[in-house]
Amino acid sequence: MYWKDARLAHVSSPIKWLLFLFRTLTASIIAFLLLSPFIKTVSEDIQKPIIVFAQDMSGSLEVTGESEDVEYQTARNAMLRAIQDNYELVQLSFGDDVVPNMVDTTLGKSTNISKVLSFIDDNYTDQNLGAVILATDGIFNEGVNPIYYNTRIKAPIHSIALGDSTTRRDVFIKNVFHNRIAYLGDKFTIQVDVQANNARGNNSTLTLYSVQDGQRTRISSKQVRVNSDKFFTTVEMEANASSVGTKQFLLTLSGVSDEISVKNNSKNIYIEVIDNRQKILLLADSPHPDLTAIKQTLKTNKNYEIEIKYASEENLNISKYDFILLHNLPSKEYDISAVLSNANRRATPLLFVVGTQTDLVRLNTAQNVLTISQSVASSNESQAYANTAFNAYTVSDAIPNAIKRFPPMIAPFGEYQNGLNTKTILYQTIKDVDTKYPLIAVSDQSNRRTGIITGEGIWKWRLFDFMDDSNYETTDELISKLVQYLVLKDDKRKFRSYSNKNIYKENESIYLDAQLYNDNFELINDPEVYAAITNSAGKKYDFTFSRNSNYYTLDAGRLPPGKYNYTASTTHNGKELTHQGGFTVQPVELEQYDLTARHDILHLFANKYGGKVFDPSEIPTIAEELKVSDKIKPVAYYTNHTKNILNLKWIFAVLAILLILEWFLRRYFGSY
Repeated sequence: MYWKDARLAHVSSPIKWLLFLFRTLTASIIAFLLLSPFIKTVSEDIQKPIIVFAQDMSGSLEVTGESEDVEYQTARNAMLRAIQDNYELVQLSFGDDVVPNMVDTTLGKSTNISKVLSFIDDNYTDQNLGAVILATDGIFNEGVNPIYYNTRIKAPIHSIALGDSTTRRDVFIKNVFHNRIAYLGDKFTIQVDVQANNARGNNSTLTLYSVQDGQRTRISSKQVRVNSDKFFTTVEMEANASSVGTKQFLLTLSGVSDEISVKNNSKNIYIEVIDNRQKILLLADSPHPDLTAIKQTLKTNKNYEIEIKYASEENLNISKYDFILLHNLPSKEYDISAVLSNANRRATPLLFVVGTQTDLVRLNTAQNVLTISQSVASSNESQAYANTAFNAYTVSDAIPNAIKRFPPMIAPFGEYQNGLNTKTILYQTIKDVDTKYPLIAVSDQSNRRTGIITGEGIWKWRLFDFMDDSNYETTDELISKLVQYLVLKDDKRKFRSYSNKNIYKENESIYLDAQLYNDNFELINDPEVYAAITNSAGKKYDFTFSRNSNYYTLDAGRLPPGKYNYTASTTHNGKELTHQGGFTVQPVELEQYDLTARHDILHLFANKYGGKVFDPSEIPTIAEELKVSDKIKPVAYYTNHTKNILNLKWIFAVLAILLILEWFLRRYFGSY
């Protein structure tokens, strides 16, 4: 093209070679790209070790003055600056909650060391965690004992031992035990644990007062004689439930000379006095562990009086019961037609628990919640998952995730057909497949509410609940709210509001719910709903409810201790609708009662996790201790990147430039 073209005969050889080079490079690059080559690169990312420093900002350090020690703060801040030069430093503060960064105010009214461990566990164990430093006095009064808390933290956990572990003279109320609910006209006992340190030979007087509108009325007093340096005794005081409502009582212990604190010499308690009990019958085909589990759950509500009976008993009289749970009934042996007829006539709420002894044919005719059809008598192992569309009542946000881990129930194998007004609370998961078969469902018709649990095995739920969380709160809430919903009489009001609790602690947020119904009694949340909360002194707090699905919720935050009334209001179809209620906020005084630092816990904790306990005077040595540790090292992360060369846009720019230059030079020197 270049050597034989007469039109380029006058062009010098270097130009011809240049034209040849441009075209050859272009053709070669295009030929190379047809092979779809890839480029492989490796990037390196060095992550410094993470050091988590958690400062105890609880009330116990405030009482002893440790949190305000300027010398300690100066040494601590210098140590943190030294750590920050070599590591990635994460600072936390904790009391009854965990707050990122360092704060200079007291956090809450209690100390929960296990919560800060859980926070570190959740956020940093999957990273290059080098060490954890806890600056605390070791006192905890909420949560799990840190010694027994199971954590995934593999890094050493060090402690700075704050506070004074010396036992100083003090007389105080250690614990108070009482029922949260009492019934009108009953006498109830308050059990008071009194402790004294280094106060041998002193006498104190324990007095119980009733508090009404800030005025004290003395109920009784008892003398406490301290006869040892480490003194402990339990005193029982008695009071009467004379009127309905939330009643405040004050316990005071007269002090002794030179004691460390008098703030722990008194304690307020709150008891809710109610004037009605509902009788509940658990009627069963035969003994079953579910019965005990359900009874223990319902016993948490002192408003329930619970009995267990069996269908084999003669002359069953159900007329005195407000609610009946039927376990494995009706069965092939007991059709309980007389019981069902009486319950239907009295519109008594029923809850059926289906088991292996249940006669499904009789069950289908005994209730209108759902129909179970079987071609072969068999059963499934069914786990639970929540119906997010259910809104007849609300449960805690953690429950839907918690129940997925619960053991399976034994439920009938067959076809499930819901009734006309059936609402499903929990569905069945069978062999990891989510189905639309109800596990717990309710129906509200014929002026009566009826529920059904289509499997047996609640006792396994309760045991697993305790194993998982060291309490029964999830199972208790599920069953208690189900029974509460079934027992409650139908409320035809179009606007309603509720407080989640009657008694809150001052470190808890106040939660209110509200529901608004249209003329067809369908839940709506179009208009705004307002709340006015007023304390006993007349101070008013105004709020606006938030919309949640098709109802309303309000997080009013934390309020000072005292009695509160609230009025929820809205306007719908030109009418103003209101609903009133009340609750009480009780003070939390845990931090005032135990002021002796628990350094023994810190040493046990350090031994368990390979750490050390440092005295505040040793704070300057902590940074050097971390530096020489062979467990704290940076981690290098390498990432391979593979990229098709065709994705490199600049190559196409090079090709275009080569072609344009070659074309331009040919044209310039007379060729086409």
